[in-house]
Amino acid sequence: MYNQIISLLNVKPGEISLVKKLFLVQFFLGLATAFLFISSLTLFLSAFEINLLPRVYMLAACLLLGVNYLYARLEERLAPENLLKVIITLSATSLIIYWVCISFISSPWLSLLLAVWNMVIYMVVGYAFWGMAAVLFNVRESKRLFSIVGAGDIPAKLLGYFSVSVLVPVIAVKNLIWVSVAAFLVTYFLLHKYSHSANFKANQQHGSPAGPTSHAHGVVAEKSVVKRFFYNQLIFVISLWSLLAYCIFSIIDFTFLAEIKNHYQNEHELATFIGIFFALGRFLAIFIKTVFSSRVIARLGLANALLVTPFLLLLIIAYLFFSEAGLRTHLYTFGGMVLLAEILKSTIQEPVFFILFQPLNPHIRLKGHLIAKGYTLPFALLGVGLFLTLYLQQHAHVSIPYVVQLLAVLLVLWALSVPLIKKEYRDTLVSALKKGYFSETEMFLNDAKVIDTLLQKIKIAKPVEIIHALNLLERADYPKFNLLLLEQLDNSAPEVKEYVLSRIIQNNISEALPLIKKHLETSADSQVRVSLQKAIFYLSDSLPQDLLATAQLLDSKSKRAALVGLLQRNETQINQLVQQELITLANSYHPDDRLLVCQVIMETRMGIFSPVLATLLRDDNPTVFNNALEAVGRVKDYSLFPEAFKLAAEKKAYNALAIALLEYGDGIFAARNLPAELPDRNLKELLVKAAGKIKGEHSTRFLLQLLTTGHSKHIDNLLIEALWAKKTKTPDEESRHQIGFWIENKLSQSQLKTFYFKQLAFCKEAALLQTALHSEIKQDLTALLKGLALLYDRSQLDRIIQLYQLGNQHKISNAIEMLELLLPKKYFLQVNNLIELLQDINNGVPVVLPIKATLTADNIVQEILLQNKAGCNAWTKSVALYEVPKLRNQLIPAHVINQEPAPGDVLFRETQQYVLSVLT
Repeated sequence: MYNQIISLLNVKPGEISLVKKLFLVQFFLGLATAFLFISSLTLFLSAFEINLLPRVYMLAACLLLGVNYLYARLEERLAPENLLKVIITLSATSLIIYWVCISFISSPWLSLLLAVWNMVIYMVVGYAFWGMAAVLFNVRESKRLFSIVGAGDIPAKLLGYFSVSVLVPVIAVKNLIWVSVAAFLVTYFLLHKYSHSANFKANQQHGSPAGPTSHAHGVVAEKSVVKRFFYNQLIFVISLWSLLAYCIFSIIDFTFLAEIKNHYQNEHELATFIGIFFALGRFLAIFIKTVFSSRVIARLGLANALLVTPFLLLLIIAYLFFSEAGLRTHLYTFGGMVLLAEILKSTIQEPVFFILFQPLNPHIRLKGHLIAKGYTLPFALLGVGLFLTLYLQQHAHVSIPYVVQLLAVLLVLWALSVPLIKKEYRDTLVSALKKGYFSETEMFLNDAKVIDTLLQKIKIAKPVEIIHALNLLERADYPKFNLLLLEQLDNSAPEVKEYVLSRIIQNNISEALPLIKKHLETSADSQVRVSLQKAIFYLSDSLPQDLLATAQLLDSKSKRAALVGLLQRNETQINQLVQQELITLANSYHPDDRLLVCQVIMETRMGIFSPVLATLLRDDNPTVFNNALEAVGRVKDYSLFPEAFKLAAEKKAYNALAIALLEYGDGIFAARNLPAELPDRNLKELLVKAAGKIKGEHSTRFLLQLLTTGHSKHIDNLLIEALWAKKTKTPDEESRHQIGFWIENKLSQSQLKTFYFKQLAFCKEAALLQTALHSEIKQDLTALLKGLALLYDRSQLDRIIQLYQLGNQHKISNAIEMLELLLPKKYFLQVNNLIELLQDINNGVPVVLPIKATLTADNIVQEILLQNKAGCNAWTKSVALYEVPKLRNQLIPAHVINQEPAPGDVLFRETQQYVLSVLT
């Protein structure tokens, strides 16, 4: 039963202790403010006419502005829980002082002062508590838990309001203040106790990620009016929304209190009516809280949740507008609006209000609380108070029809402000998810100082820096660059020498030939000698026949370099001579000679060697064949691909074929180049993987065509991965439909794996299988995000994938918020369940079912091995089979163990042999 309640409330096991503590703190704060509210309201209404209330609003506004300034100073110096302690201490102390004053000084103005001070305490205590809660949780946790924590004042106010009717006949109304003082003191004691607990401190660290506070997410350096006063555009639009809300609530409160004043006069009647009326409202709050649980708010979304209150209030306004209600009906109708507004504030408005700030930096988050809540209320009270004062000077009382019309206009404006919040919330999330990039400063290569710096680098820098400096000097057309290259031939670093020789060949610097020959005589580095040989044969002015004859006498590496050097000259006569030499070597009995031919062709990338490559493709030596296959791709010889593909399939040279496909590039995936049928699954997988690594229209069209023709689940998974890797856009409806179908199927499989994982928590013997399922769920989540990126906002989803793989919990919570804005609910809710499960596992949160397990371990093993509805991979299936001997007390049929493995599944076959040997 307990687990079911926790599951219903959407609280995780590791969060229960902290939620209980915050709920209890909120309970006693609610008790304190409830008694203060009734005593202040009763004393004011019994001492003054209702027409004085607008002046109370204006006085409270002025006082709140001053208190907010002091609060802001304290907030900068104190930790959130210490700030709340200070606020509670000051509140309790001020009430004690007030009680002493009202006990010994008979003045009605003290009642007015208490009405003003009640508003101040209510506000300051509220945003001190929520400021503390805001740094304890990230945005996703806040979304689940704030409404539960905020509900702590529901039973408190229920108890407080009902007890007033019992206490008032026994003690005077002014003595209710002592109940508030006692509740504040209990709250202080609880905070002092909890602030030293381990989970309280851990959550503070978790909820307050390190980072600069001067530039919060979404805050830029420019100082526009909005940035100067509100720090962030999101805070600005929330403040506008909050200002409208306070104006609406203030007008409703005033109208209701005016109606109360018309019906009740003495303290006892007023206190009893207010207490019972608001106590009944708490029952309504319990009902609303049940309906609008955190799960329901999550389903509605933040923006839609903000529309609940204006929508319900507009319904009541419509009733008043079209009905001919009497005075008593007005009293209870506006009383219902007051109750509804107060209840929705605690159950929906305030939790959602504070959640909206969670993507911001903690420092700016707390600033936002103070601005959007603390500073908008004074301006709302000031505006409403001034308006009502001027109105009452012209009229004897407030006209209900006029109030109804005014509220209708304000409620419509309030509702229209919600889309602005949604937009800025999304923009803030995008800003919070953005990755910073640093651009290099522009190098002015023609500047004399820059040239001097580069020349100095060449003399003293590391080899990599020397190469970079030489590259920049060449780009700058440095007049003595050729001479500089020749000087660097004496550099001791082999990589510098090889770079210099490559530039000598590229720039055909023939005057370097004598110096290169000299270095060849003295150089001991074999790789450098190869590069020197290549340069000599490229630059030499000897007869082609003599050069070729000299090359034939060299060792294998030098011969290769010599032939490459000759081919790089790209002279017709030399090409013909070298091609004849390569044909001779291709027919040699020595594999090294034939391999040398492949290497020369690959290095030169010249497409004039089809006859030579055709010979080498028929070579029986695997190494020669693999190199010939790669060479065919390197030179992009499409005429040889059908034969090369067929031979690779026969010889199962999948790795070499994959390299050849990548060398061919996008062109090989044109329909005319590929075989019509691909019966071999391995070949199909190979083509899909290769196409995913190549940019271009042909490879994309090939993947989309495969996707829409239907294949095995494994191939479909590879197709989605390949399309994502290519950053493919899927404009055609058929492709989008197929990807959507894959996503739904993958979600279904992932949910089943999650179910298996949770059920295996009851079976220690199957821990290895549970681990394998955990790994699969992680893989499925990444695959799902990639599939969704093909249909929705690619850039944002790619960033979310990157953040998820990095594992930063705070950024992941912001990423999930963005995910909710990007995806349809049917997808988001299931993806979010996977993310939360994986986060719980990583955080060591016990994963348990709210009900008893319905599948045993042997049932799960049989389902995985036989039906495999969850789409488990070969590894998980092998692990499931491996677990069979541990489940000997369970009856697993023999045909489950003796099933025929999938073709090529060596791991399953070996596991099967092991299991059979153990069981027999």
